[in-house]
Amino acid sequence: MTVDTLANNKFSIWSIALAFTLLCSQNNLAYADIGDGPRAYLPPPIDTNVFTVFGMQVSGNSMLNSGIVNPNLDIDADLFIAQYTRTMQLGERYVAFAVVQPLGRLTSSITLANAPDFENQTKSQGLSDTQILLTSGLYNLPPLTLATYASYKPTFAVGGLVRLTLPTGEYDVSKSANLGANRYSMQLGAPITFGFGESFLDPKLTTFDLLPSVTLFGDNDKPFGADTLSQSPLLKLESHLTHNFNPGLWASIDGIYSYGGETKTDGKYNDNHQRSFNMGVTLGIQFSKVLGLKLSYGKTIAHNDDGLDGNFSRLILIYTQL
Repeated sequence: MTVDTLANNKFSIWSIALAFTLLCSQNNLAYADIGDGPRAYLPPPIDTNVFTVFGMQVSGNSMLNSGIVNPNLDIDADLFIAQYTRTMQLGERYVAFAVVQPLGRLTSSITLANAPDFENQTKSQGLSDTQILLTSGLYNLPPLTLATYASYKPTFAVGGLVRLTLPTGEYDVSKSANLGANRYSMQLGAPITFGFGESFLDPKLTTFDLLPSVTLFGDNDKPFGADTLSQSPLLKLESHLTHNFNPGLWASIDGIYSYGGETKTDGKYNDNHQRSFNMGVTLGIQFSKVLGLKLSYGKTIAHNDDGLDGNFSRLILIYTQL
């Protein structure tokens, strides 16, 4: 084997690992105002493990991972999230399975419009709600091996997504905000990608990602200040325009539009459907073939009276086991 051949082989292996780390399972933790992030659902090589840790700071008027927005609520939260993702082949399709466990602490305060002198201040710390995620290729998302990954040309592709959120987080009915939501929810989505490049390893790869989804909510039978809280489905459209500057650096412009999610307290509708638009930016950096880092910042730029309003910053460390 010549020196050039050896160098090319090493570069190919490094590039595949780099591309996989950047393209796969970076942001599968979904919060309504943050979303899954850019390139979260492009087809990675199968039979791969990804270990991801997040550090995140969130401020705003939305109870974490609950879909509930309260204009009178002010939350500050510091979160640590651990995620494990496994990719595999099932028949002729690629499938990815992920488990996400957040934990952290939050402080909150709430004022009531009909009682301006009332203020409820709370603190919560411990586990937040566990998420289980299943994604699959539906169109132009084949199961790619390490050998076929480098030669696959990205194009228009569609996938499927199912995310189940379990009520495992810390919850106290006497508190206006908690790390847990005390109810189940299920998100159904169809990740769509437009790829522009010779392959996923193209150092100038550009992608445009869309994730339309609907989230369905179970009832909370112990809400703050009431007996039962239910919620209508919440519609979201997440979008990302991404571009590689070189094999170790890429960036994206991110956006999320949310609509719906009206709540009903003790059988009475609250006339509080949400409408909000959030934007952000993301920078991805690769240190080695198995280790990558990602930085994101986002905030609400438009909303109705009952919509999301806040900002977040996020740091993500990704380790890939090929």
